[in-house]
Amino acid sequence: MKKLRPFLPLFALLCLPQFMHSIGDPARQEIGLQEGLIFQGQNTVIAVIDRGIDYFHPDFINPDGTTRIAYLYDMIDPTGANAPNNPYGIGTIFDATQINSSIQNSSAPLSTDRFGHGTATASIAAGNASNGAYPQFAGVASEATLIIVKVTHDPFPAFADQPGQMGFFDPTYIPVALDFVADKVAELGQQNVTLINLGSIGGPTDGTSTVARAMTDFVEAGHHLVCGVGDDGGANNVATGNIAQNEMGILTFQKEAGFVRLDLWYSENDRFGINIIDPAGNVSGSLPVPNSAAGAEFQSGTNYSYFHRGADVDFFGSTSDRREILIDFTGIPGEYTIEITGDVIIEGDFIATLNPSRYNNDNAFTSFITPGFSINDYAAAPGVITPTDYVIKNDWIDINGNVIDITGQGETGELWIGSSEGPTHDLRQGVDIALPGEVLFAAYSPNTWYSNFSTSQVQGGDGNYGIQNAVSAAAPLLTGSIAIILQAWEERYGDILTPEELLNLLHDYAVDDAFTGPTPNNTWGYGKFNIDRILDDILESTQLTTLPAARLSISPNPASEMLHWQLDEDTPVQSIEVLDLQGRTVFSQNNTGLKGAIPVHGLSTGCYLLRLQTEAGSLTKRFLVQ
Repeated sequence: MKKLRPFLPLFALLCLPQFMHSIGDPARQEIGLQEGLIFQGQNTVIAVIDRGIDYFHPDFINPDGTTRIAYLYDMIDPTGANAPNNPYGIGTIFDATQINSSIQNSSAPLSTDRFGHGTATASIAAGNASNGAYPQFAGVASEATLIIVKVTHDPFPAFADQPGQMGFFDPTYIPVALDFVADKVAELGQQNVTLINLGSIGGPTDGTSTVARAMTDFVEAGHHLVCGVGDDGGANNVATGNIAQNEMGILTFQKEAGFVRLDLWYSENDRFGINIIDPAGNVSGSLPVPNSAAGAEFQSGTNYSYFHRGADVDFFGSTSDRREILIDFTGIPGEYTIEITGDVIIEGDFIATLNPSRYNNDNAFTSFITPGFSINDYAAAPGVITPTDYVIKNDWIDINGNVIDITGQGETGELWIGSSEGPTHDLRQGVDIALPGEVLFAAYSPNTWYSNFSTSQVQGGDGNYGIQNAVSAAAPLLTGSIAIILQAWEERYGDILTPEELLNLLHDYAVDDAFTGPTPNNTWGYGKFNIDRILDDILESTQLTTLPAARLSISPNPASEMLHWQLDEDTPVQSIEVLDLQGRTVFSQNNTGLKGAIPVHGLSTGCYLLRLQTEAGSLTKRFLVQ
């Protein structure tokens, strides 16, 4: 597994505090989360792979003073890498006993989140509003058990009396983090959903990278996994085109002061020659090109580092048959030119990205500009649930009583300007569903980068709460909601939703409006998320089982032609119905016996409910059509 840490900076689903709200009443109302809901994530696990957590924050402590965190895996702390409880060889693992001891003794933290992003993320998904003391700042699944994995550090300068922090990110940690979560949720034996709350534009973005493949494997093993689409929308940060044999394409981009990365992918069947011209007119000369799929070339020039790699040795471990040209620029601001020559052309297509290049900076392509394709590489993993972010509220009152109103982010109901868009590089839609992430309330801790900004701390939170926005707020809002859906479904129907079934459920109950336009599409996915529709229309109104569901057996499941059923019950079936997830009857039959078969070949792919009515009562069981 290749390590990118030596030269790859971290670009993540990152919201700066000056732009930044755990869930709060507007978002609750928008997604239909009812007050007094009996489902609070009990007997479910939420795993958060992010920047750690402040486990002393009361949002993550039970009323009896014990922690809500079953495990905290600090992958950056090397002290426990060889401990007996750590088979992963990286980082340090703390269990609930150790965390409780730390809380009870008010000792130095075993692990920290000095930035604040991980703490905010966990509180949106599962914060308990300091055991109800601050109900306006409650998270979603407030009684879920937490697993926290600290996988990265964000850089920030010294502030107040606090030291600064260097950034750290090693993508090879993410597959290990997923292995850890899989092991621990199996140990806990509860339904679970995991959130990876990081990722940015760049990489193959087609599901073939090492990290994306690990994420898909995690889902295929039966785990629900959420990863937001990214914060790279609203900028000209994607360029696509075609280079002909012996012809030259002129790829240009504008660079502001600081660092920017260009990441270009093209077919292994082709060979692109590359030349760089900086704003001062300095020319790199013809840069070296690897001859084979296993070849790699490097050149360091004036204010740039150039890497050209064959399909077998790209930096992301991609299994696609594409070459990678990665160029890091640290030079003067201005317009840069990349001359691309078609030395050997069979296909000629390319796709390139810039990072950082967002709505709030000046790094942008000025030729071959292409809309969309800004979804992050992790969110492109097949099977992963990928939320995007729209605006619900753009103002708040800060801790000093000042009204803070941010503009230029989009109006209420509109997609947030920075939300990344599909499709993926292999032309899949990429985006699943939209949630309101502008802006939410989240847990804050003292002496963190987040809490350093008084304008980000909110009135009534006594310094314990502030704002969080961007896809980093929308993704945990969905994650907590999924925990509630999993709990409610299991309690109502006695079985669990598979990742495929859950994804179908989210798609089928998404809401279209004047902002989303016709769905599905590459910006809104299937529309806006509404948990009330799912809980009421499926888990409440179609809760028809008055006899034990175990008395009804069905096969095969999934079915494609015929669904066979058999009832272990003396009373013959009076009627049969098949309902879709909107509660609509798509098949019905009367006067049947104790077993039978139903034709399903005419039904669309997805999840359905089989309802049998007998004199003794009714039974309901779900099945898939594929």
